[in-house]
Amino acid sequence: MEQFTYQVPEKVHITTIIPILNEKKEVAFEIRKQQHKFLARIVHNTLRSGIPYSYKLANGYGKPLYTIDCAFPGIKYKLTDNLSSQTVSIVSQRVQLIEKAYQFRLDSHDYFFEKDYTGAGYLKCDNDLVATVSMSLKLNTSLFKNSELDTILIKSTTQKFAGLAAVLYHTFYYYGA
Repeated sequence: MEQFTYQVPEKVHITTIIPILNEKKEVAFEIRKQQHKFLARIVHNTLRSGIPYSYKLANGYGKPLYTIDCAFPGIKYKLTDNLSSQTVSIVSQRVQLIEKAYQFRLDSHDYFFEKDYTGAGYLKCDNDLVATVSMSLKLNTSLFKNSELDTILIKSTTQKFAGLAAVLYHTFYYYGA
């Protein structure tokens, strides 16, 4: 399995680009935060539910690969494969008592993404495990500042699945949405 990592700073601004590095420490992908559409932002600020932002995954050169968005925060999530221009609905379902899992169909394949009790995310394609995403302990990056980073580890059978798992984990599970 290929291995990728990324680090999320304590404060992420709308202009923050989070690089995802491969085993050679080269930038394979970038996660970019993007605001919802105007009406969705108003709904989110009023109700305080759903994910506050959507996320886009780009390759190392900034070309968009996948975008997750929703009509209103918490309602009708959509995944856009920017390479094929295909947009599909992401359906959430309850597993266990309070946990949610997400499924969608893309390029004639059924995908299922869920998190277990340890906080690790699992991406399955046609019932085969293709990627795992987990978070390690926070690292203090400076002796003089109280600057902490969360390090996210991705193990995947292919680079495509790694990127897809990263944007799904960051959108649905990292911020506890």
